[in-house]
Amino acid sequence: MLLPACAGRRPLPIGADGRPYTPAPGEPALWAEAEREEKALFTRARRYDDAQLHEYLARVGARVVPAGVKAAGGPAFTFTAISDPTLNAFAMPDGHVYVHTGLLSRLENEAQLATILARETVHVTYRHALGVAPHAGDASASGGGARGGAGRPRGRDLRGHALRGTALSRTAAAIAGLDLPLAAVASTTGFGRDLEREADREGMRRLIDAGYDPREAPRAFAALAADADDRGTLETFLLGSRARLEERAESMQALLAETSAAAAARPDTVKSTQEFESRLRTVVRENALLDLRAGRFALAQRQLDRVLVASPPDPVAHLYYGDLYRLQAQRSASAEAKDLDAKALASYQRAAALDPAYADPYRQLAFLYYAEKDTGRAREAFQRYLTLKPDAADAARIRDYLVDLDR
Repeated sequence: MLLPACAGRRPLPIGADGRPYTPAPGEPALWAEAEREEKALFTRARRYDDAQLHEYLARVGARVVPAGVKAAGGPAFTFTAISDPTLNAFAMPDGHVYVHTGLLSRLENEAQLATILARETVHVTYRHALGVAPHAGDASASGGGARGGAGRPRGRDLRGHALRGTALSRTAAAIAGLDLPLAAVASTTGFGRDLEREADREGMRRLIDAGYDPREAPRAFAALAADADDRGTLETFLLGSRARLEERAESMQALLAETSAAAAARPDTVKSTQEFESRLRTVVRENALLDLRAGRFALAQRQLDRVLVASPPDPVAHLYYGDLYRLQAQRSASAEAKDLDAKALASYQRAAALDPAYADPYRQLAFLYYAEKDTGRAREAFQRYLTLKPDAADAARIRDYLVDLDR
């Protein structure tokens, strides 16, 4: 059973007035439930496999956590990227902050990243989950509202999308299928207008104290909202809503005008770093592949364009561009499909030329040649693929194609 915070005043934020952390009633149970949900979540959701990215996120995250919070004790913050193309960032009450590659791929600089992470740390240190924690026997379990106005969101809130024929991303499907109420509150419904605005205010303060350019705070949410029309129904999380993003952008813009003008005028604030560019480039590229697989071609193309502007000789980006053209061709009329197949062929050839030891372009080239009944080049490309990648998962299938070509 999870117990709500006392019905009276809210507990003080962690680190307030220099006080050491003291658990509020029900808070240890809340942390234990958060840990249980996170273990369950990652039986289906996927962590993004890049240790250097996670180290970078941890450094940016640590920069926006006030020294008083660190000194007080309480939950230790961790920052983890989830391989999921949807827009989402959320914090669990035990200090674990999660951000999707779909959101990371839309951010333009480090100050925007710091904005997102700062807001999520506020939800933890201001103990917002205590105000909306689901708990057994409460009226909210039967539809009543929990304190803070968020109700008791459960996995069924996301399951409703699936029941209406709307696809869910892997992470959303995990939250829905495993019925993870804390994750649902943090990522799908939020903590209510007042607490979300509190996160805006304190997040902006933390951004400024960390030396970042506060003008990038409203721009971060504007950037996330910019391509809403191309995202379709896959977006089911709080930050996948254009209305919610515009609300956050407007809130941050008002804070900038009211309280942060002097900080914005400082000449020494940080907008971005070279490390942001280097660490996020691969994230953008790999998230483009996720969008490709989801059929979100316009989003994928913009991400690949961004990668190739920064690094024109990236063979993986050219391979993915070939996949983009190939998948578009499959959904096009015959005349247009022929042109797209030609572009796919050129992209795969470019990828192979940039890195002759890279096996995957030869596989894709082989299938295009096979479809065109160009048996000589198909055989050569299949053989090259197997030479470079003899232990490929599909090696037996490729050998079957070679047998067929030899008949």
